[in-house]
Amino acid sequence: MTKLIFIIIFLIPLSISAAIDGSQKLNVFEMKRKLQQQNSAISEMTKEVSNVEFSLGLQNKKYLKLADERAKIEESLSRARKNADNDSQNLKKNFNETKALLMGVLLNKLEKAESSSDLLSRKILIENLQNRMVDLSGVLKTNKIIQEEVDKLYKRLEDSMRTEKNLLSLMNELEIKRKDLHANIEQENQKKSEAQGQFDETKNRLAMEREASRRNQLREKLQPVQITEEIKIPSQPAQVSATIASKTADSALGEGFSAPISLYQGIDYNKKGVTFNFQGKNEVVAPKGGRVVYTGSLASYGNVLMIDHGNDTRTVLLGQFDFNVKNGDSIKAQQIVGYTNPRSSNGLGDGKIYFEVRKNNLAQNTYLLLDKKTLAR
Repeated sequence: MTKLIFIIIFLIPLSISAAIDGSQKLNVFEMKRKLQQQNSAISEMTKEVSNVEFSLGLQNKKYLKLADERAKIEESLSRARKNADNDSQNLKKNFNETKALLMGVLLNKLEKAESSSDLLSRKILIENLQNRMVDLSGVLKTNKIIQEEVDKLYKRLEDSMRTEKNLLSLMNELEIKRKDLHANIEQENQKKSEAQGQFDETKNRLAMEREASRRNQLREKLQPVQITEEIKIPSQPAQVSATIASKTADSALGEGFSAPISLYQGIDYNKKGVTFNFQGKNEVVAPKGGRVVYTGSLASYGNVLMIDHGNDTRTVLLGQFDFNVKNGDSIKAQQIVGYTNPRSSNGLGDGKIYFEVRKNNLAQNTYLLLDKKTLAR
């Protein structure tokens, strides 16, 4: 009759717990699915930004090349137009002067009689003037062709400026699109950060609830043993009872570690250690009483401090801090063992300290072993 009562007591909490766990798992799964969707959306927008920036870079190269060509066209056009205008004016002037001189010579011939030598000189002068007019006429035609080339060059310059204006308009549109995409990505990252925080909080809460449930189940398993021992009905061998008691003692020993720093900006954690983010100079304290077994540094990670708390349990501090204890020192819980050092010129920069609990030289889920009152504070 007693055994039947125990079975009923155990089955009811287990069925309720299973229903709650199933609901929580669905909630976590939905949150994880939304996170994946947000990651996918951010990835797509990032690709689109890359495409826009690539297109913007191509258009910018075209614009720079076009601007360089336009500058050369303007320089050539200015020089050619100036030369063409000056040549045209000089040629017309020379042509008109030669024409006037020729007309004067011809008119002078009609006004008075001349000797044979005068006639020969006049004939030579007239031929020279006529030849010069023919040459000037040919040069004027050539100059006209040059002027037409100048006009074509000017039209080319106008086309270049029109294309340049269109390129600028396109580049402005791409730049606006790029800014909008960056703003959207920032918004999505903000949403993702909030969702990630909720997901991590829910996941950690579930982990803590599972740990609490495991401990409750352990206590429930021990309770029937105690009752049956009182009524002298040994339901388990003595060796098994001793093993359970030993595990319970080990579990109690691993609880209640305080945070190594009290003034921190936030924490990051995984299945092993916890990282405390701090700012400026703060006190670093022992998470529990024990003995210092190692002090030193680890590459670019910072200084290392290891404390032995007995029963094969040790804690490790790693990061930007300076310790004021040495190997072999016995320390008490909450004793100051050093000070944070963000390695900045004014000592006000940001820094991190990694904290880990190890049992039998294996890293434990340190977050679950921290004193929750300390974390809440």
